[in-house]
Amino acid sequence: MCYFTLKSLIFYKKLIKLIESIVGEYMNNFATVDSALSAWSIFIQLMINIPLFLMFLISWFTAKRKVFVTWSIAWAINLIALVMVLLAANWEMSSYYETRVFFYSMYASAKIIFAVLLYLSAIQFSRRNEAINIPIIFLFSLALLFFMFFLAIDFHPVIIQFIVYGLVCLLFYSSVYVCVKTSLIECKVVAFGFFVQGTMFLHHFIILTLWFTKERVPVYMSRISFFDTISEFVLALTFFLGVIIRVINEYREMNIKLEQNQENLRTLVDIDPLTGLKNRRVLRSFFNSIKGQSGCIAFIDVNKFKQINDNWGHTVGDKCLTAIAIKMKEVFRFEDGLFRLGGDEFLIVCPEISKMEMINRLDKFKKEIKHFVKGVSLTVAVGVDTFEKDSHLDQVLKRADKEMYKNKKSV
Repeated sequence: MCYFTLKSLIFYKKLIKLIESIVGEYMNNFATVDSALSAWSIFIQLMINIPLFLMFLISWFTAKRKVFVTWSIAWAINLIALVMVLLAANWEMSSYYETRVFFYSMYASAKIIFAVLLYLSAIQFSRRNEAINIPIIFLFSLALLFFMFFLAIDFHPVIIQFIVYGLVCLLFYSSVYVCVKTSLIECKVVAFGFFVQGTMFLHHFIILTLWFTKERVPVYMSRISFFDTISEFVLALTFFLGVIIRVINEYREMNIKLEQNQENLRTLVDIDPLTGLKNRRVLRSFFNSIKGQSGCIAFIDVNKFKQINDNWGHTVGDKCLTAIAIKMKEVFRFEDGLFRLGGDEFLIVCPEISKMEMINRLDKFKKEIKHFVKGVSLTVAVGVDTFEKDSHLDQVLKRADKEMYKNKKSV
């Protein structure tokens, strides 16, 4: 046991020395500890932004949403900005003032393009169809314009960053405004991400204090890069969350539309388009739904309907059929089954009604339809029969049909 403990202590001591030598060698590559911290913080930022870029890119290939293209390009340009800062702050050649200004100019251009792309994505995301075109030539021209601007002016890198952060903050808060204007919940989520990013960017204005104290930029970068990493990570998370909410809402809307289409299709199949009454297709299911109840059934046939069509035309014939349907709905109850079986044949199924009451309603119905259509004496032959709790539909229909033909022959 003691031997094992001793060996463990020796191994631990060697491991500590190895780590110290690696860290020492790493630190020697930089002019100061602050430079090393700055490089390390930017390196962490790169390691987080690379997976985010890849996630947006993969999302575009899988989901084919246009906004993912914009976000992929934005994060790719943001990676370029981070590389430029890393080069400006830590490489030996950045000790030359002109070289450092060049890298900061590249950084400034890339960072502004990053913010511009995110602003465009806010406009794009606030539109459900994501219909916005972002010409690549325009973006490259904009990047070149900013790059030439920062090269043309002889500003200290601190001032360049100050200009960049001001424009970026403005673009982020403009993105918040664009997203908040819509009533979509997913846009509110994305707006929160832009607000966090814009608010986190405000701490960059401490750079004025650094300018007055003549402190070097890498020192400042070592303090803030982790904040930038967190804010950009939160922004990316809100983007993905917003897309997830949008997808859920789109599927919900698709299901509602599908149900509506199914209902419309069911209506087209089950409802007679001329009269609005149920057709023969749903007769059996209706009769089964009132199984266990007694009642009456009435078979209706229009008298001399062929003569009405021949003398007055099919338009008047259709008006007669429509008039019958209207009066059926007025005279009979909501729970009664009203059907057009086809042509000039109709059927009424009334649960929980006596035969006498059924006949009284039918007499009222006949009187009201007789002169409902101007110039036409509209009469019908009716056959009434009762059904019990265990009656079979076909037998009831057969008896009612037989009674109807008896009535028709007597006219």
